[in-house]
Amino acid sequence: MSKDIFPMTEAGLKKVTAELTELENEKREQAKARIRAARSFCDFNEDPEYEKAIDELSRIDDRISTLSYKIQHVKLIEQTDSSSVELGSTVTFKDVLEEEVETYTIVGSEEADPLKGTLSNQSQVAQALLGKQVNDEVNIQTPGGNRHIKIINIS
Repeated sequence: MSKDIFPMTEAGLKKVTAELTELENEKREQAKARIRAARSFCDFNEDPEYEKAIDELSRIDDRISTLSYKIQHVKLIEQTDSSSVELGSTVTFKDVLEEEVETYTIVGSEEADPLKGTLSNQSQVAQALLGKQVNDEVNIQTPGGNRHIKIINIS
């Protein structure tokens, strides 16, 4: 299996590590307790509570495995130059047609949340912005239609 790289900021890594710790130390133990409780009341033949508890433990174990793998293969985002957009850059741009100004930080997909001002480096918008400089204009094809934007700040 090829090794994937998961870009994250320091804050993103802390968040993922905290989630992993919570899953391993709390959620997994709670799910195991539910299984033990369900076992005491069932005969294992189509008991929905037991099956739900087993499914929950399986989902938790899958998430633990995923997070552990990502943490092992994380690459911390370090911004080195603010003259062009790169992973970790905070970019302010203006929609040329609508005059709407937006600001986003380009991060890895694990910590992306557009509602909180972070875009995945794999998103169409981020892909179009990477490598561009202040005053560059970019056409971006998005699910909502074509956008023509101008970069007004990079930090």
